[in-house]
Amino acid sequence: MKASDRTGPMLYERNDAYVIEAFRQGEFDYLEGVGEVSEADFFRAIAGKNILRKLAETYPSPCKKHDVPLWVYIASDVSMRFHGVHSFHAFPYVVRSGGMVQAFGPGMGHKAVHPETGDISLACEGFNKKNTFDRQTPCDQDYLRKMARRTEPELLEDWFNRDVVRIFKHHHAFDAEGIFIGDATYLFVPNNPNYENSSLMLFDEHHHPVDASRLTAKERARCTWRRCYKLVSLIHTNSGGEFFLYAGLVVTAGQDHEAPLLYRLVEAFVEHHGRGVMKRLILDRGFVDGAQIGRCKQQWGINILIPARQNMDIYQDVVGLAEAGELSFQPWVPLSRSKPIPVHRPEWIQKREEARQRTLARKKNPSPCSGSPRSFEGSSLL
Repeated sequence: MKASDRTGPMLYERNDAYVIEAFRQGEFDYLEGVGEVSEADFFRAIAGKNILRKLAETYPSPCKKHDVPLWVYIASDVSMRFHGVHSFHAFPYVVRSGGMVQAFGPGMGHKAVHPETGDISLACEGFNKKNTFDRQTPCDQDYLRKMARRTEPELLEDWFNRDVVRIFKHHHAFDAEGIFIGDATYLFVPNNPNYENSSLMLFDEHHHPVDASRLTAKERARCTWRRCYKLVSLIHTNSGGEFFLYAGLVVTAGQDHEAPLLYRLVEAFVEHHGRGVMKRLILDRGFVDGAQIGRCKQQWGINILIPARQNMDIYQDVVGLAEAGELSFQPWVPLSRSKPIPVHRPEWIQKREEARQRTLARKKNPSPCSGSPRSFEGSSLL
C-alpha cells in the first residue's frame, strides 16, 4: 500500500512465520519499518503546528552563521532519540530507516530507484550549496556532533525548562488536574575521568548508592564503583497515567543532593509558566524538606504528596495514634462558600446563641408598648 493511499488508521498483526515464508518466496516489493510510518506522522504533526520553527527561534545556538537550518539540526536530533540512538555515527542509518525525509519532502531528500539494479538509495541536496559529492544524508553527522558539543549545557537546560515547556503550554500539553512527579535518577557512563563534573560512587547490586565505611567485607564484595551523573526532573502526568511529559530537568554530578535542585526547578517552573499549572507534586522521602514544602503550599498553592514508609517517624506516629484510639476518620466533604456552622457544640455555646437570637428578634420587631431609651430623653414628664 502506498503512503498516499493511507487515509485512516492502520492495524498491524505480528506473524513471524508468515513474514519469513514471504521472504523465502520473494513475495515483497518494498520494505517499510513501522517506525518509519509513525515517525513521519510525528514530524508532519509538529511541522504543521510550527513547533519546529518555534524551537529553532529560541535555541541557544553557539553559531552566528548557520549553513544548515537550526530546525534541521533539532529534527535530526529528535529522530535519533526516536530510534533510541545516541551515537552520531549512526545518523545515516537513522535517516535511511526513519521517516524524517519522508515527512519533509524533497527539500530534505528523496528516495531514488536505480533503473538498472532496482536498488533504492537516498539522495539529498543539502542546504549550504557547498557539496562536491552526492549526499546521502540531509546534513553530515559530524555537524550534529559539533553542534551538540559546542552548545553550553546550562543554556540548553534553561532553553528546555523555559522556552520548550512554554511551547508545550501554548499547545495545551498540561492537564487541568495539575499532577506532577519529582524524580531523581542516576545516569551511568564509562569510567573515564574525561566526563566533566561526573562522580565515581559505590553502588550495590540494586544500583543504590552505599557508604563503603558502613559495609562488611561480604557486603562490600557485592558492590561496584561506577561513574555517573544525576538527572533531577519534573514529570507531568494525569491521574490515569496516560502520558508522561518532561516539564523541567537538570543534570548534575552524581554526588549532589537532589532536593535543593528539585525545589529550584519548581520555583523556576512557577516563575516562567505561572501559578495554577502545578497543583499537586508527588515526591519520595528523599525530598522531605519542611521549609520548602511549606513554601510550595503557602506561596504557590502546590500540595506536596509524599508516601509514608514503615520506617518513617510520621508513619510510626500515625500507627501509635490509631492504636490509642485517638484517630477518627470521616468522609471529606468540600466546604461551601459560606462557612458552615459546627454540628456538635457545647451546651453553653448553644444557650448563648439562643439568647443572641432572641435579642436580634426583639430589635427587629419591637413591641408597641416598648420604646428605646432615647424616646424619653426629650419628654416633659417632670
